[in-house]
Amino acid sequence: MIYGRPVFGLSFSEIVIIAILALVLLGPDRLPEAARTIGKTLKDFKKTTDGLKDQLETELYQAEKSLTRLVDAPEVPPVASAAMGATTRPVAPAPQASAENVPGLEAALVDPMPPPPAPPSDPQA
Repeated sequence: MIYGRPVFGLSFSEIVIIAILALVLLGPDRLPEAARTIGKTLKDFKKTTDGLKDQLETELYQAEKSLTRLVDAPEVPPVASAAMGATTRPVAPAPQASAENVPGLEAALVDPMPPPPAPPSDPQA
């Protein structure tokens, strides 16, 4: 059957007209070479787009997998993690505030903030 589904949105008669125009414009000697060049270009384009698509799908899969791992990871209490052999660093206590490690501490302790001013009283009340 000659008349089937249109290729690239073109009917059979439109494809024949384009082929005749290409033959007239390029000539019988250069037409096969032009067809090979177009075929190689389309093949390279498809190869490149497939590679990009595969890379994108791989990246999305890895991102989804890491997010799933973060969401599904159970919270392990410190006692249980120590029982499983996890090593923990001892937490050092916070240093005491002194004039050597806190600039302006002496001035803050000597000059307390003055109390806020009292609201003016209403003499008519």
